[in-house]
Parts: sequence; structure tokens; C-alpha cells
Amino acid sequence: MRYRFTSYHPASDAEAAVTGGTGLGGLPHWLGEPQWPVDPYESELALFIGQFRVLSGDGGGNGDGSGERMVYLFAAGFSGEHVTVVQPGGQVTESFETQAAATGPTALDRVHVLRVDEEVDFSDVERDLEQVEGEDEDDREERLEELLDERRKDAAGSIRMDQLGGPDVVPVWLQGGDLPGDGRQLVAQLDSCRLPFDVNFGDNGVGYLFLSPDGKSAEFFFQSC
Repeated sequence: MRYRFTSYHPASDAEAAVTGGTGLGGLPHWLGEPQWPVDPYESELALFIGQFRVLSGDGGGNGDGSGERMVYLFAAGFSGEHVTVVQPGGQVTESFETQAAATGPTALDRVHVLRVDEEVDFSDVERDLEQVEGEDEDDREERLEELLDERRKDAAGSIRMDQLGGPDVVPVWLQGGDLPGDGRQLVAQLDSCRLPFDVNFGDNGVGYLFLSPDGKSAEFFFQSC
């Protein structure tokens, strides 16, 4: 298990010119025919939040270990509802219609890239944990958890919540653990207090985006204070 902490940065001209990568804002890079969700409350195209590329080596893939997936995230209405689209050949969040629109409203005109600041591998932390003579297993596990708690913090002592998913990446839960199903992979974790645009994740909420084991559907939800 591991953490994969990230931060957001406005894309350089060279980064903005590259399509098909993970990023917030800008416009979707569709791997198939455009499937822009419609906001049922406004009868307009939903707001594009970002896209997240999942390689076959990161799980998901095309269900057979080949190719790649792109998970697209949109916001609908003012009630905190969000829509996911998975391509190629994937699914749209149930009950939402789509239009074959390649462009539409976006949270940011300028793409922001997600950069991995630090990866924390639990096995490395455990291996480096100093031995204490006479310590039992429960006490050692408690010390390990305390050390992992410290590694979750940033330089100012705040808990880091923003992550890019990947093999064995686990969420940092704002509330209790709430995995949406066995085998689902964390694609991204987004802290509303640190995003470069306003979102409705409730009160100081954190959003969690997961991909199904077969790589065909995604689920997004948030926890709030």
C-alpha cells in the first residue's frame, strides 16, 4: 500500500499542447466519440472538471490488461452531483444523458497538471521503523500508524488529501473508510480547499474517484466535515 500525494500547477505552454494526459480544466481529450453529460437541472452541458488517464499497468485498462482508459469528471447543478464518463467503450453515470459535443463549459480555461510531490510506500516505512527491544506486535503497529500519520502531513502540519491513484494507492479518508466495492482502484483524490477552482464537495469536502476492476465504470463521491 502507498500514498501518492500531488499538487496542482498551471500547465506550461509545452504541457498545455500535450493532449491525452491527466489534468484539471481545459477541454476533454476524447478517446472515443464525444460524450459530454447534460446537466438535467439546467438543460445545459455539465461543467468539465478534469480527466484522468489510467494505463493498463495501473489497473483498469480495457478489461483485458491492454490499452488505456480515460476517466472524465463533470459537475452538475448546485447540489454537489457529479458525473463520470469512461472511455473507450465505457459507461456514463447512470441516469445522465450525453451529447456528442467535443467542447463545453470548463472549470479552468488553462489546464492545470497534477504533479506527484511524494510517494510513501508503507513497506518502506515499516522496514525503516527502528526496532525496540521487548516491543510486542501491537505496540509496533501503533508506532507504524503514528509514523504514517506524520508522513500524511505537509510542512505546515496539515493532512495532505490530494492524490493521484495507481496500483495499491489507498485513500486518505476525511471521515471513515467508504470503499465503493472490492477491487475498485483509486483514480484521484481531490481536496476542495486546495483545488484551483470552486467545487461543491459539501463543507470543506474531499472528493474520491474510483474505477471499477473491469475498467468500464467510475464512481465519484465526497466526504465533508
